[in-house]
Amino acid sequence: MRFGDAWNSLRRAQKGKRGVSLYSRWVNRPMGRVFAAGAAAAGIGPNAVTAISALATVAGLVVVAAVPTSAVTGVIAAALLVVGFALDAADGQVARLTGASSRAGEWLDHVVDAGKMVGVHAAVLIGFTANGRSGGAWLLLPLGYALVAVILFAGLTLYSLLAPASGPTPPPSTLRAVLLLPADYGILAVAFVLWGAPEVFLAVYAALLLATTGITALLARKWFRSLAGASVPVQS
Repeated sequence: MRFGDAWNSLRRAQKGKRGVSLYSRWVNRPMGRVFAAGAAAAGIGPNAVTAISALATVAGLVVVAAVPTSAVTGVIAAALLVVGFALDAADGQVARLTGASSRAGEWLDHVVDAGKMVGVHAAVLIGFTANGRSGGAWLLLPLGYALVAVILFAGLTLYSLLAPASGPTPPPSTLRAVLLLPADYGILAVAFVLWGAPEVFLAVYAALLLATTGITALLARKWFRSLAGASVPVQS
C-alpha cells in the first residue's frame, strides 16, 4: 500500500469527534494519521506500532527521571512523549486500515495506556526527588495525579464496556472539547517543555492536576448516573 493511498483512506475513516478534546482532535489524531499511513506503507502492523509507541514513551520518561534537568532535556522529553501519544493514536488506525483489528491488539493497547498513566507521574516523582524536592508536600502532587489518572482511565474504559447502546449521536461540542483539554494526556506531554524551569512546571503541573480532578469527578458522576439508570443485565 502506498503512503498516499493509506493517507486518503484514513482521512475518510476517522473516529467521531464527540467527547474528544481539541488537542486530540486537531493535533494527536492528525499526527497519528501520518504515522499510521507510514506504517501501513512500510508493512508495519498495529501491534508493532503499539510497541514503538511504548518505547518512545519510556524513552521520554527516562529523560524526565534520570537525565539532569535543563531546557534541552525538557524539550526532548516532551517531544518523545508527544510522539509516543501520536503513535498510540496510530495503532488503531493501522488496524482498521489493514483489517488487522483483534481483541489481543486492543488488550495490548489498553495495557500500554494503563502503564503510561502511572509511569509518567512516577517519572515526575523520581525527577522531583533527584532535583532535591524530597519534601512530603511535593511528593503528594505526582502521587495524587497518578491516582486521578488511574480513576479517569478505568472509569472511561469500564463505562465504554458497560454503557448501553444509545440513539443517534449528537454533534460534537466545541466548548466541551475545550473544557476537556486539561485532562488530555497530550497537554500534559506538551507541558514537559517546561521541565527545565522547575517552578513554572510545578505551577502548570499542579493546575493540570486540579483541573483533571474536577473533570474526573464530573465525568464519574455522569457515568454512574447513566449506568444506574440503565436496565441492562451484567454478567459477573
